[in-house]
Amino acid sequence: MTGDNTEGPVEPYKTVGAHRDLIHCVSFDPHGRRMATCASDMTMAIWDRQPNGNWRRSAHWKCHGGAVWRVIWAHPEFGQIVATCSYDRTIVVWEEQIVRSEKDLKSKESQWIRRTIISDNRSDVTDICFSPRHLGLMMASCNVLGAVRIYEAPDVVDASRWNLIHELQAFHTRCGCVTWSLSRMHRPLIAVGSDEKKAGGKERVVIYENIDGLRKWHRIHSLVFDLPCPITDLKFSPISMVDSHQLAIASGDVNIFNIKVARSAILEEEGVDNPITLADYNVQRVALLGDHRKAWRIRYNLMGSVISSTSLDGTLRSWKSLFVNQWVKLSEMNVDDYVPSPEEVRALVASKTTERLPEQLDQNYF
Repeated sequence: MTGDNTEGPVEPYKTVGAHRDLIHCVSFDPHGRRMATCASDMTMAIWDRQPNGNWRRSAHWKCHGGAVWRVIWAHPEFGQIVATCSYDRTIVVWEEQIVRSEKDLKSKESQWIRRTIISDNRSDVTDICFSPRHLGLMMASCNVLGAVRIYEAPDVVDASRWNLIHELQAFHTRCGCVTWSLSRMHRPLIAVGSDEKKAGGKERVVIYENIDGLRKWHRIHSLVFDLPCPITDLKFSPISMVDSHQLAIASGDVNIFNIKVARSAILEEEGVDNPITLADYNVQRVALLGDHRKAWRIRYNLMGSVISSTSLDGTLRSWKSLFVNQWVKLSEMNVDDYVPSPEEVRALVASKTTERLPEQLDQNYF
């Protein structure tokens, strides 16, 4: 096999901006073929990846009465469902409906139907997270009053009915992020982080354990995380060991913790009674991934072997796990290397059919 194997610079995907204000969240569906974005202009957009690698905007609409802070996808097993939360104190659940022509069976433009509005929060909702699919269709939210609220859809085929099943007071300060553990072998855990600058270092992360026999969520007081900066994001690894969870926390830098699981917290096979006593957990920080104290959002890949961090300086950094508790930097990309010139933006906009004038899109390109 012959030929020049030198590779040129990686080209970014080029799209026409859909939002007129700051974009707060970009979320991919579990298959990586669709993308949802939300922004301060009170709108969200859905993007579909085309066979040639480009992204096409398939839907764009106003979804809240305030800045939209988060958008998340439910597992495809429950259908094409997304949820959004906003500073208007509401959570909205949306479901896609495909419009088909009566003359033929070709699918037309999709429509997103508002299934329900959850408006029982007494303050701005800062984060939402769907539970892993083996727990059913559940969702956790947190707000600026430090409360965590857990909702459940009793019928997974009906996304219009959601019941509040638990309310937990995690902090007396602002909650900034919430996440679920993904392991099927252990009792479910929910981790909550506070991005309040005035909070003490040992009061910024709280973890709750669910005991099915008691039907309650209990705070694990034995887990203490002494972190120097506010928590901007936290995620459980999708892959867990038999005796431990791995939790990544963005607190200035990216901190990796192993949470040792007690024997009583490991679920037995069906038909075997599981203990209903509180389990003892131990925590140990196993890695500190330097991000110049600017880590903002973090994500694991599907195998839990790579973790990526977006930073306040516009840099995307990735680390790979080589061995147990050993991480090495994989890549570093800066947004300034991919921002197009104004001439390139005008040329791109001129080739598209948009709802706004090209002059209005120059500053909204992303």
